[in-house]
Amino acid sequence: MMKLIIGTLLILQLVGCASVNSVSLTSIPANRGKEVKSEASRTIILGFNFNNDYVNDMAEDLKRQCPNGVVKGILTKDEVIDYFLFIVWARKVTATGYCLQARNTASVPEGEVE
Repeated sequence: MMKLIIGTLLILQLVGCASVNSVSLTSIPANRGKEVKSEASRTIILGFNFNNDYVNDMAEDLKRQCPNGVVKGILTKDEVIDYFLFIVWARKVTATGYCLQARNTASVPEGEVE
């Protein structure tokens, strides 16, 4: 009986799953430039997640990768990865877009990702 319990616990430790909660997409430009990507993740234990500040720097990260242009065609994904029986899991947010040369940089307000 003890072997069955130990075997079951070992199998459960190997089990994990992932799911995508939401996906959003802005219109993809016809002339795609360089692809830019930003990721942020957080490990959550026992469901205690006190803030979502870890995603706040993603827009700035995309802009840093495209210093002389604008980022368009942004695809965002919000994923949940379960590592162990809903005791430990991770939230992962990914944003991918295309860096395009701006025609007129004055038309994009300061601090805004287009």
